[in-house]
Amino acid sequence: MCTALNYTNGHHYIGRNLDWDFDFPNDVVVTPRNYPFQWRNGKTCTSHNALIGMAIIQNDYPLYFEAANDKGLGMVGTAFAGFAKYFPKAEGKDNVATFELIPYVLTQASTLQEARALFDNMNIWDIPFSEQQPTSPMHWIVGSKEGSFVVESTKDGLKVYDNNWGVLTNAPTFDWMSYNMANYVNLTRHEPTIQFAPDMKGIDLFSRGLGSSGLPGGVDSVSRFVRVAFTNLNSVCDPDPQKNVAQFFHILSNVQQVRGEAEIKPGVFEITQYACCIDTDTGIFYYSTYYNQSLSAVDMNKEDLEAKTLVSYPVLKEFQFHAQN
Repeated sequence: MCTALNYTNGHHYIGRNLDWDFDFPNDVVVTPRNYPFQWRNGKTCTSHNALIGMAIIQNDYPLYFEAANDKGLGMVGTAFAGFAKYFPKAEGKDNVATFELIPYVLTQASTLQEARALFDNMNIWDIPFSEQQPTSPMHWIVGSKEGSFVVESTKDGLKVYDNNWGVLTNAPTFDWMSYNMANYVNLTRHEPTIQFAPDMKGIDLFSRGLGSSGLPGGVDSVSRFVRVAFTNLNSVCDPDPQKNVAQFFHILSNVQQVRGEAEIKPGVFEITQYACCIDTDTGIFYYSTYYNQSLSAVDMNKEDLEAKTLVSYPVLKEFQFHAQN
């Protein structure tokens, strides 16, 4: 499972928690502007926007979990089991495989509007990366300073939704998640007023934060969606880039999974393998891992973005200790 977040406060930030029951051999990967993409539909893309994100490199191809480009646009894919449905190749459509969807969009689009237009004639193609790597059930959030939208391919076809929450988790569908938010309209960051009954007295507001009482606390996808949406939309932070990076990780920490909370099968637990945040204004990719809570960073602009070859940085996954004396 996963939680994705689109956040703007001066700079624009996009990222996610990646929650899974095993660790991926992933790297922070920079794709420069002249790396040649060969799409499965036969088209090629040899000059494009530069990208940075977390990926697995297979056969010199970046399989991105999430990424942002050098124009301020980002995209994150999260699990969508039980609802995602992809289709055979369709004549007259732009057929795009799931594993290439993130680079397909981010290499070509520089604005949220341009990204959305790419889906007008798209068919998400049910074709695997290889026989050993079948398609994964996914849906996606695309975000910029202008906002975000969600893309889902289900049995009813390709759907694109405006995303006023700036959040994406997992199943069920995004329209259901939005509809469910009506259950939480009474939540507030303010101290609550007593509305139990007319002229009600005798209720002691015994704690700070009672306005958020009723905010769900589970690690299920619905609870995480509500909790991150509430935290994100009520977030208050100075418009300082470093403080906002810290704020972004604090928001995600509200839904990080601790080993033991979600047992997938006997002795196997889903945890937050990593959390990441991309400052699309600076091109810096920040991340932490389950055992390395220190923030690590890769700056795409320190690479040769006119090159033709991928650049990768191994993820620092083990505990990092920095003594002050």
